[in-house]
Amino acid sequence: MQIEREAERILSALGYTDTELSIAIVDDEEMARLNWEFRRVKSTTDVLAFPMLEGEFGDVSPELLGDVVISAPMAKAMSEECDRPLGEILVLLLVHGVLHLVGYDHEKGEAEALEMAGKTLELLELVGCDAAAFRWYFRPEE
Repeated sequence: MQIEREAERILSALGYTDTELSIAIVDDEEMARLNWEFRRVKSTTDVLAFPMLEGEFGDVSPELLGDVVISAPMAKAMSEECDRPLGEILVLLLVHGVLHLVGYDHEKGEAEALEMAGKTLELLELVGCDAAAFRWYFRPEE
């Protein structure tokens, strides 16, 4: 899967056809640095999203949706752990990040988490992934 092509399909399905999205795939050192700098969390994470449409200057460039940063080592580990192709894991993390950019937030409560999970599975199906194979992502404690 080409991540750029999948990003275009995801954005189109969400109604963001005339927007720009930056995607960065980084190592865990860079991800941990970003996570500390922007969230004050001292660890790496799988994906970070930096929306450009929020805040005081969110309307300055409405075509700039934001940035999605994905940890390559975490994606690889997830791929091996759940026996899914790395490309599919990258798309899963891309969907997760893009949904944050457009206003979804699983950390705001159970209803929002369920809504985001449902939209994630819907978008995974849209790009040709077997969404049922990713239900584990929404229940990491099990």
